[in-house]
Amino acid sequence: MDLKFSFGGASPDHHGHGDAPSGFSLPLTPATNASDLLVVITRDSEGVRGEVRTGAGVVYTSSDVACADDEALPRATRSAVARSVAALEGPLAEQVSAIVLELGEHAPAVITALDLDAEAPAVTEALKTRVGVAVGVPIRVS
Repeated sequence: MDLKFSFGGASPDHHGHGDAPSGFSLPLTPATNASDLLVVITRDSEGVRGEVRTGAGVVYTSSDVACADDEALPRATRSAVARSVAALEGPLAEQVSAIVLELGEHAPAVITALDLDAEAPAVTEALKTRVGVAVGVPIRVS
């Protein structure tokens, strides 16, 4: 969709600026696309938080999962992803474009424990059945 904006009250057909256009088109695109949905996993002293966010940082859903120690971290991470995605309404879960692990030094251990390829982690069929995110969605470490 294109909209024309004009300044100084000039109309597109009648303006007093010589050959200069009276307005210019600005393409309008949604601020956030469904394809920009990210599941972001963070950890604090209480446990793990999963949030479904847009690329612009708008949080759609969040879920907190208790995590007592590093050994429970992979299970808590998987649970936080699953709960956050399950809270999405309608087909938005199918639009998740990445899972981002903001777990610091613990992220590689989580990837290994979830039986993912360490070189190019992505959602597998086994993980999909647990978390509801499409096979092949990349898992990034941040």
